[in-house]
Amino acid sequence: MCKILLLGATGLLGQALGNEARKRSHEIIGVAHSNTDFNMDISDGLVLTKLIREQKPEIVINACAVVNHKLCDENIKLAYEVNARPSSIIANLANELGFYYVFISTDGYYNGDKNKKHKPKDKIYILNEYARTKYAGECFALTSKNSLVVRTNIVGFRGRKDNPTFLEWVINSLKEQSEMTLFDDYYTSSITVVQFSKALFDLLDKKPSGILNLASSQVSSKKEFIEKVAKEIDFSLAKTKTGSVKDLTTSIRADSLGLDVSETEKLLGYELPNLDEVIEQIKKEYYELG
Repeated sequence: MCKILLLGATGLLGQALGNEARKRSHEIIGVAHSNTDFNMDISDGLVLTKLIREQKPEIVINACAVVNHKLCDENIKLAYEVNARPSSIIANLANELGFYYVFISTDGYYNGDKNKKHKPKDKIYILNEYARTKYAGECFALTSKNSLVVRTNIVGFRGRKDNPTFLEWVINSLKEQSEMTLFDDYYTSSITVVQFSKALFDLLDKKPSGILNLASSQVSSKKEFIEKVAKEIDFSLAKTKTGSVKDLTTSIRADSLGLDVSETEKLLGYELPNLDEVIEQIKKEYYELG
């Protein structure tokens, strides 16, 4: 059992991480804007520093992020103050106080090579402010020798009707037979937050440092992913059409986000879920939620 400070505790990933930590009898201290143990704005460096010094955590997991690409492009200051700057403050404190720092990053750095599985040292492309600020957050995190950067692509259920996750939007669109474009040229290694959280806590026992990919072991296009979700939950694809991610006008996106998880699997001693196993977990959670 250890004491963990979880930043972004009420988000999609934060909720799953908190649940997994409690299953393992860790002491979790949640931090978010509201509805958790400590309600604060992570961009307030003085408050963040005071909280870490007072709580004396053994591990800090930073799952905070502005993930809306359009918002990041329009409000660069906000994107930097949430996605990047706090990571520098936490890393400095990790060096001073000796706790282990985990920065949850993104896979949005790779472009133009379809379903390739990328290793952490592969060439990256910074195409938008979300990627730019998350990469800055990575660099800040790695100024501490006690830090781990985790690149991933997560999906899951959050249960907020006013702000559905990507997966919830997909399922709602399929259920309501809304028109939807399926991108056959946008590739990811999506993993559910439940599967991610279990694997991450297995990694924490080993306390690796540097950059690791933690995602599905299989790369798929968004078209393939959504088609498999529809098939497993028995939804019609009649209102869907195939399109290109390049037609999006809201924000420029990298399109080849596949991740090579072989290094992580060696550390874990087991294989991470493939696409079918990810879809099976989605199906299970969907029916459990009713």
